[in-house]
Amino acid sequence: MLIVPFADGPALIWHFGMTGELICAGADEPPVAHDRVVLTLDDERQLRYRDQRKLQGIRLTMDQSALARVLDRLGPDALDMTREDFVDLLAERRGAVKGVLMDQSLIAGLGNLLSDEILWRARVAPRRPARALGNTEARHVFTAMRGVLATASRAGCVPPRRNWLTGHRDDREPACPRCGRGLRARRVAGRRTVWCEHCQH
Repeated sequence: MLIVPFADGPALIWHFGMTGELICAGADEPPVAHDRVVLTLDDERQLRYRDQRKLQGIRLTMDQSALARVLDRLGPDALDMTREDFVDLLAERRGAVKGVLMDQSLIAGLGNLLSDEILWRARVAPRRPARALGNTEARHVFTAMRGVLATASRAGCVPPRRNWLTGHRDDREPACPRCGRGLRARRVAGRRTVWCEHCQH
C-alpha cells in the first residue's frame, strides 16, 4: 500500500495487490485497458492507477482515526519484523505455514508468489503447521523472507528468474530449479501453491 496523507486530515490509500501500479503519463498518451483511475496533474501529466486484476483498489479515509483503523488491521511489515518476533509468531500458530505468511493481520506484505518462493528457499513444505517448525527451520524461513523481499523490492516485482521457483511455476512441465524434479501444485490457504516435494519437508 501507498498512503498519501492530505494536510487537513484525509488520506488516499493505494493498494497495489499483485498487479497494481502507478504510471506517470502524458495527457496525450492513450489510456490502456487496465487504467482504472486517471488523475490529471497541474502540469497536464497524468497519474494512472493501473491494475489488471482489480483486487483492492483505492480508498479514501476522511481523518487520521479512519486511517488508523485501516492500518490497525495489518500486522507488522515483513521487513520490520525481528527474527525473534517472527520465530515466536510461527511457534504460536496452528495453521499451515504458508497461510501464516500470507495472513496480512499477522505479517503485512507477503503474497502468494513471495510465500512460495520463501518456503522453497527455506526448504519448508507449505502445508506444514507453522508451530511444528523447529527453531532452526523458522530461522531459515525468516532469512529466506528477508532475502526474497530485498531482491523483489529492488526489482519492483517478484522477478521471474530461472533460478527461482517462481520462474518455473507457470512452465508447461514445471521442474524445481534446485533438484530438477517435477513441482507439485495444490491449493493451500485458498491459493494455488507450488512446491518441490523432494526439496521441501
